[in-house]
Amino acid sequence: MKEKTTLSDELRRYGYVFSMKKSFLMAFFGMALMVLLGRFFALSLMPQTMVCLVGLFMMPLFLRNAYRNTYEQRRFSDANIYVEQFLYSFQKTGKILESLQDTMQLFESGSMKNTLTAAIDHILNTYNETDIVRHGLEIIEGEYHYDVLLSMHQFVLESERVGGEYQSSIQLLLDQRRMWAERLYSIQQQKHRKRREIILSILTSLFLCSAIYYMAGRVHLDVAHHPLAQWMTAFIMVLDLLIYYRADAKLTSGYEEVNPKLEKKLLAQYERMKSYGNMGWSDRLGKRIAIRKLTPEMEKAFLRWLMQLSLLLQTENVEVAIFRSYDRAPALIQPALLELCGALKKEPGNLAAYQEFLKEFTLPEVRSAMKMLYSLSTGSGGDAIHQIADMIQRNQKLKNEQDAMNEVDSLAGMYALFLAPQVTGGMKLVVDMILLLVLYVSNNPVIGGM
Repeated sequence: MKEKTTLSDELRRYGYVFSMKKSFLMAFFGMALMVLLGRFFALSLMPQTMVCLVGLFMMPLFLRNAYRNTYEQRRFSDANIYVEQFLYSFQKTGKILESLQDTMQLFESGSMKNTLTAAIDHILNTYNETDIVRHGLEIIEGEYHYDVLLSMHQFVLESERVGGEYQSSIQLLLDQRRMWAERLYSIQQQKHRKRREIILSILTSLFLCSAIYYMAGRVHLDVAHHPLAQWMTAFIMVLDLLIYYRADAKLTSGYEEVNPKLEKKLLAQYERMKSYGNMGWSDRLGKRIAIRKLTPEMEKAFLRWLMQLSLLLQTENVEVAIFRSYDRAPALIQPALLELCGALKKEPGNLAAYQEFLKEFTLPEVRSAMKMLYSLSTGSGGDAIHQIADMIQRNQKLKNEQDAMNEVDSLAGMYALFLAPQVTGGMKLVVDMILLLVLYVSNNPVIGGM
């Protein structure tokens, strides 16, 4: 069952500190803005009160979006700095604890400083468990669930365990961090522009709606104070508030944190996908849907496994490296890896075993990597380390480009929210034009009797 979180709890998590003075000032300025807009449209007491009450009710929601946006940006920035500095430190020392201690010095205070302190204390002062370093890093992962950070932790744990040359892999991780950071900084700028565009769309729509009142004044007709015009204006203002809230909420989210509970869900989906037969159309449809949902996560898991395998191949042959990689492989890829290990134990050098690995997923990088691994296992391949590094680098670039395109497509969906104020404004203009016509005809009986 999903744990319920109140709005006040969420605000406190984002760093909001309740203050009567601050709350009063925010309410005052919010009401002042609503009243100013109401006076612009000559709203009477009841419609004005409705608009103010809705605005007052929605103010905490807008406040949550603002604090959440700042909170997510700060977390992303801290994680970016942490990953970059940790990789540079590990490149020099090859030791996780020393890298953590070096990185912690960059943070003077705040959540990241506290999290790194807790991780280091766990590593230094825990004596009654195994995998102390891994559990220490899991403290950081529990607070910062970014895929780039998880990939880095998995790699350095494997590197410290098996040794070997890791400089080229560190460079791959640095390139991955750079592409990730550049992509998210770019998407942040695009979101700022979208937010401004939607605000301008709302304001433009409202000001255009006031043009009908100017036209009515030229012919001495009072459209603005007609009850239908009053309530229609209030209704449109409330709709525009809801439109902006919806846009603001969508533009605040999307910092790519991995849900810690996602792994179990993905494994369950994978098992369901494997259980589908090929007899009925419903089975084929269900399997196709499951594969489409799993493919992006399987691609990430496969790239992590390749990075891990590149370390093992420095000291082991291909098949032994595959066997040893199972225990620490990403959980999502373990069922398929278990099948591969079983097939290779029965028949070493079995080409079909390599070809059938993750065959359900149309991932070209998997086909290419498995062909290369088979060639290396038969002694007909080249330098395994450099070949895998080149493959990982190509796939990282392709994945980053695909993620960037997906995010652009997601922002393109905001165009409907950009147009929505024009639709609401059009509704008001139609009502006001009808009222203008009715009032004009009623005030000119000669025209009305023609």
